[in-house]
Amino acid sequence: MRGLTPRRLVEVTLGMALLAAGLPVLAEESVHHWLDRMSRAVETLDYRGTLVHVREGEVDTLKIIHRSDEEGVRERIISIDGAPREILRRGDNVRCIFPGGEPLMLESQLSGRLLPALPVNRLLGPDSTYLMSLGGQERVADMSAQIIHIQPRDAYRYGARLWLEEKTGMLLRYALIDHDGRQLQQVSFTSLDLGASISDSELEPELSGEQMEAPVASEALRSFSAAARNVSSAPRVPRGYRLINTGRGQGEAGAEFEHLLYSDGLSSFSIYVESAESGAMAGRVDSMGPVHVYTVRTGGRLFTVVGEVPSATVEFVGRQLRRSGRQRTRQ
Repeated sequence: MRGLTPRRLVEVTLGMALLAAGLPVLAEESVHHWLDRMSRAVETLDYRGTLVHVREGEVDTLKIIHRSDEEGVRERIISIDGAPREILRRGDNVRCIFPGGEPLMLESQLSGRLLPALPVNRLLGPDSTYLMSLGGQERVADMSAQIIHIQPRDAYRYGARLWLEEKTGMLLRYALIDHDGRQLQQVSFTSLDLGASISDSELEPELSGEQMEAPVASEALRSFSAAARNVSSAPRVPRGYRLINTGRGQGEAGAEFEHLLYSDGLSSFSIYVESAESGAMAGRVDSMGPVHVYTVRTGGRLFTVVGEVPSATVEFVGRQLRRSGRQRTRQ
């Protein structure tokens, strides 16, 4: 302690305390900075690359071509292995092409995005249901990347890990993580040409066949307020999730169903409601890898809750729906 007077010790101690108090803020600002860069890079950069999608031991290889100019964003995603298919995006308009006419339901504009577009302010605000931190650095697709760790604050959502290219913030790899730290699925570039010159012809489809088109986002937003007021089922959901879209449709047998989409900005789940025969059926949970499904019949309606979320989430929502169905039956 030679050379440190009592006054100097107090100054040093206070300085260290202030520094420690400021660390969480600085850390959050740093994560905010990286996520801001990622959101801009994913949408505004021109690029051409190859990705692998690994899930439940299966691997899909995809080619992505992305261009952003004064006319907006155009994107084309082509499957390289497995069944041929293409996804085309022009602004908020998304089309899927399946030569075999395989059935597909586009739940929302989220379906057309291979790389996530994150609402940064919502995910990092004081009410955020996630804890985010900077990790180390790794090499991905021959580029140096900064790792971001995203941990859920409760049992109702998965965590994630992001690898962002150092110079631009471009998302190079995305992994979905469960509460035990296991990797549930991963999307990763194996090669990426950032700043590529993309011609119009590269963005035109090569396949022809069955096409399905998602509603234009602006139209969906215009009708959302009115539709949200008319939903027949609005259960209590885990904190952080919000109703972001609703719709109606018909199944293969012509039966009408109602669809509600909830999201916390990173995770999402859907509720499908359709008429059913009278009589109750106990709730049941099924799983398909990281996707969980809760099905229950009550009050003359069949409810299906499905999403890439933990089983606790679909069970929580399903129990609320079952309870509301019982109340309706008693009335």
